[in-house]
Amino acid sequence: MIVLDLLFESGEQIERVQKLGGWSTFGMATKTVLVIDDSIMIRKMVASILADQFEVLEAKDGMIGLETAKKYHPDLILLDFVMPKMDGYDTLQAIRREDSLKNTPVLMMSGLKEQVTSRIPEPFVGFDFIEKPFEADALLSQIRKALQVTPRVVPEPGSESNTQLVLNKLTAIETLLIQGTENLIQREVVSRLSNINQRLVRQEVCSANLEAQLAKLTSEVERHTRGLALIVNELRQIRKLLG
Repeated sequence: MIVLDLLFESGEQIERVQKLGGWSTFGMATKTVLVIDDSIMIRKMVASILADQFEVLEAKDGMIGLETAKKYHPDLILLDFVMPKMDGYDTLQAIRREDSLKNTPVLMMSGLKEQVTSRIPEPFVGFDFIEKPFEADALLSQIRKALQVTPRVVPEPGSESNTQLVLNKLTAIETLLIQGTENLIQREVVSRLSNINQRLVRQEVCSANLEAQLAKLTSEVERHTRGLALIVNELRQIRKLLG
């Protein structure tokens, strides 16, 4: 049975998913994984993958994730890189500044690895990385490795029914589809933001050119105005002499 506890911190909702049973039934403390991702689809998908073996905490952005980590001290943090408010890099730096969290294993995930490497050069130090889309087994394997835990007993080949095998396969396909869809949306958003930024840069260049031309024209007008003022003054002097 999965129990959902809704917690409220500073007016923000934090979702907590706890799997009852699993390793705790054998007298072993259940490890806790904090999933920080702005996509509710990814959070729910990861929670469903981990729920059989871990207690899962969820946070929808880096700021809430940091507060959740400080309060619950998870055994591992699964951190998305592309997020609003605080991206994965800024969140990681904030986590490492906390004495109680600076040694907590962090597994960074992203479908846009080039954005990660643009800020953090490879080889990555201080965290592990998994690229979206990932299969459930790959995610579990990296988490177990980071936590140095033994995987649960896998049923002997042939012990699962055909129905269960089909369900497992469908779940794996669904996992990849969710991540693939999320990745496509993310790439489209990044592409559009890049185009908008390029347009803004071009507009700024055009604006700078117009300002330079306007300044030049203003200077010319002022110069001609001074010249006209001198001519008017000379005409006045001539008129006085003739009068």
